[in-house]
Amino acid sequence: MKKTLCIFFVVLFVFGAFASCAENPAETNEVTTKQGEKTETETEATVTSEPTKADIAQSFLDKLPQTKYNREFNILCMAGVGNSEKEIWAEEASSEPIEDAVFRRNAAMFDVFGVTITKNAVASVSTAAQNDIKANAQSYDLIMANGPDTGALAQNGYLYNFLDLKDYMNLDQEWWDPGTLRDCAVNGKVFFMNGDINILDNDVTWIMLFNKKMIADNDLEEPYDLVKNGTWTLDKFYELVKNVSKEDGDGKYDENDTYGFLTTNGGGLTNFMYTSDIKTVEVVDGTPEIVMGNYQDKILDLLGFCKKLMHDDNYTWISKNDPAQTRDMFMNNQGLFYSEVLSYIVNLSDMESPYGVLPTPKYDEKQQNYRTHVDGVGSMISIPANVKNPQDAAYITEAFALYSYAYLTPAYYDVTLKRKKSRDSESSEMIDIILQSRVYDIGYIYSSIGLSNVFNNLVMNGGTDFASKYKSASKKAEKALNAIVKKYNKI
Repeated sequence: MKKTLCIFFVVLFVFGAFASCAENPAETNEVTTKQGEKTETETEATVTSEPTKADIAQSFLDKLPQTKYNREFNILCMAGVGNSEKEIWAEEASSEPIEDAVFRRNAAMFDVFGVTITKNAVASVSTAAQNDIKANAQSYDLIMANGPDTGALAQNGYLYNFLDLKDYMNLDQEWWDPGTLRDCAVNGKVFFMNGDINILDNDVTWIMLFNKKMIADNDLEEPYDLVKNGTWTLDKFYELVKNVSKEDGDGKYDENDTYGFLTTNGGGLTNFMYTSDIKTVEVVDGTPEIVMGNYQDKILDLLGFCKKLMHDDNYTWISKNDPAQTRDMFMNNQGLFYSEVLSYIVNLSDMESPYGVLPTPKYDEKQQNYRTHVDGVGSMISIPANVKNPQDAAYITEAFALYSYAYLTPAYYDVTLKRKKSRDSESSEMIDIILQSRVYDIGYIYSSIGLSNVFNNLVMNGGTDFASKYKSASKKAEKALNAIVKKYNKI
């Protein structure tokens, strides 16, 4: 359904709120001190605070063409998928931080640029986009589909190359995710980005949660310290996990017992590959290449670890397509560690025991950075290939990203996650690490390549026969990747 944001009464409120965030010049205070019989007046300069996101955004907004476009900006998005609609449009100001931030952002777009943000939520973004572009109807200015659907649109020539618009957008700035620009450039073309406009990509970023009560009750090492000193590794994770599993006395391990590790099938298991700094496909000098086979020894070791962790003993409970089960078990103190996506922090707001947030552990101490990946259901930002006036679309999208950076990111990240739902200051630091460590794998985004499923299926079944599984799958993967590259070359 098409909903249009009409704003008349919020202009002064939004403009005033944004302006109040601007940087203030240093102020001078006079301080009187007494030294014996003598009194003298000293002048102290108040230290100017670091610029806020709003300050930074405004400095870049001032460089954009100060144009009143007086038009709608139509965004095609997924209907009813997490925050897919909520990240685009809000009907009115609200006490709920994200809704209020979206409303204020969209109001600023209307006030400053005469742009009315319009949400077009449909069941199949891919179908709607293809039909519209084939008919050259030019109904949409921005497309927000999930990862695989965005990849399909890109390879079939339905999307605009962001790099052709780089003179009008600051793609290297922090309101755009550097991972998409770095990992998804094929033959000098980047057809999709993530950034502060969308929050669904944050929602489905994989993390690790831990139960502080169980850490204390079992006299275990503090996980935050392990992360900070670089020793939060798979081996250390296993060492902690094996200390807490406990059967409730009925002679069998099931969902009523206590485990060191809780997860669901799917992305949580695939993430062990990405957290170990392994990809299926990497872009080398602009050309994507299948590289999974280069990590064969490391993958064999990792599969052995996963088999030991999840299958050899009763250290792990894996729910079968039932994330609510593992969530409830974690809330009931039945799991020391719990692998889920970032949005699940909100679902734990009623948990009585204290909990913390962690990046997924590194493969070993030699690995420089913690790593994680974004689940395919997350939204990605793209521009239709037949968009009206690409230059204007680029400027408006850049302004939309900047206002998102100023309003939406603080609301989502600082308020909703850091202050309202997270239980300690360390969790805030961990979320910083997590969101800065995301990687993107073309072999995952383009599902036809299929190699991430090889690892996932082996982990689920406790298998270690990577060589034969990879050999049979890699031929199909090479064929699929070559077809994608050929399509890119024709665009």
